[in-house]
Amino acid sequence: MIVSDLIRASLRKLNALSTGEGVLTIQEIPGEEYVDYLQALQVMLRSWAQQKITVYASKRESFTLVPGQLLYTWGTSGNITTLRPHKIISAFVRDSNGTDSLVEIISQGQYNSIFTKTDSGRPGFLFYHPEYPLGNVYLFPNPQSAETMWIDSLKPFTETDSFENVDQIIAFPPNYEEALIYNLAIRIAPEKGISASAEVVSIAEKSYSAITGLNAANAVEPARLSLPIGWGYGYGGGYDINRGY
Repeated sequence: MIVSDLIRASLRKLNALSTGEGVLTIQEIPGEEYVDYLQALQVMLRSWAQQKITVYASKRESFTLVPGQLLYTWGTSGNITTLRPHKIISAFVRDSNGTDSLVEIISQGQYNSIFTKTDSGRPGFLFYHPEYPLGNVYLFPNPQSAETMWIDSLKPFTETDSFENVDQIIAFPPNYEEALIYNLAIRIAPEKGISASAEVVSIAEKSYSAITGLNAANAVEPARLSLPIGWGYGYGGGYDINRGY
């Protein structure tokens, strides 16, 4: 969800957003108000993070490939030292000329079905195993050049740089949506000089309690087991004339 959409949804719960012929537009909210609402959202999420309530934000990062290295650990003491991701969404490799090559995100079963994992070339496949405390990024083929890999991932929200403006995306599981919208409405109501209705307060409290319980249940990460699946022919999907394997 785009941050501005989240803010507008919260304002609608307070009946604080006017409509023009039934259509809501970003121009209806002055820019300086968006700054205040964005700050309120960031403060709320930092508060939730301190209470170990996990909300995910998308993040794009890059690192330099090491020729011959197919495994990269991700975490504070890993090869990639930023916050360990919860999930990798997409990836691509950028060469020295600025040309990007898509990297396909595959499952553990698909990665296991690759017969010879030591082949060299530009990585075209990535398997991410979110182990703790370090996640593991497996690439295939083995990098042969020190090119740059860019990765979009979901990470637990901890800092304001997870999103810096209202045009960016805040990513979260669908069951978090109600809690975010209604609790943000409670936060910004005083800034609008209005009071949230009893119904809004009740939904905010119940939805917050629901995700609190969910996070408590998931405090210990379960072991992830992936059964090998038939992925096809060697590297998964047969011979590709464009890749040469």
